[in-house]
Amino acid sequence: MKIILAQYQHIDEVAELFCLAFEESITFFTPMSKKIKNAMKDAFCLLHEVFTQGFFVAVEGDKVCGYIVMADDIKRLWMQAITSGFLKKAIVSVIRGEYGLTLPTLYKIVKNKLLYFRFELTTKPSAQLLSIAVHPEHQGEGIGQKLLSKGIDYIESLGIKRIKLEARPDNTAAVKIYEK
Repeated sequence: MKIILAQYQHIDEVAELFCLAFEESITFFTPMSKKIKNAMKDAFCLLHEVFTQGFFVAVEGDKVCGYIVMADDIKRLWMQAITSGFLKKAIVSVIRGEYGLTLPTLYKIVKNKLLYFRFELTTKPSAQLLSIAVHPEHQGEGIGQKLLSKGIDYIESLGIKRIKLEARPDNTAAVKIYEK
């Protein structure tokens, strides 16, 4: 197993792994579907475009077994979403039904993102661990810890001393890694 910078060809597997690892969080908003998985793929394409140097995958052979996305400046993500046309494309995809989102689901997602944005505006600037996951078949092998170390090393190399993250309290595996 080795950890490398994510490449565009890894995005499908990363999005699939995200949907597997965070199915409970996704289904809080909407049922899992192929359309939702496509929406996640689009989101990870944007993350890869913006945070190329902070987006790592753990690979065994040619198979992704884990990933981490570290954001050195979250404002860049919002600016790129707007200026690249991603936001417009996403809105059009929602209207066309390509993501399978209903109005109540969309309301919950927008409300969640606005709360997140408020949090961002009221806390000290810092880097962020946006997402990390290890495939269930590879959990317990230390991959999550290695990905986290790689991500922290990247952020430290930029001279940034503060990293924010969030985890559900019942996600004991994540909480243990973060406590280390």
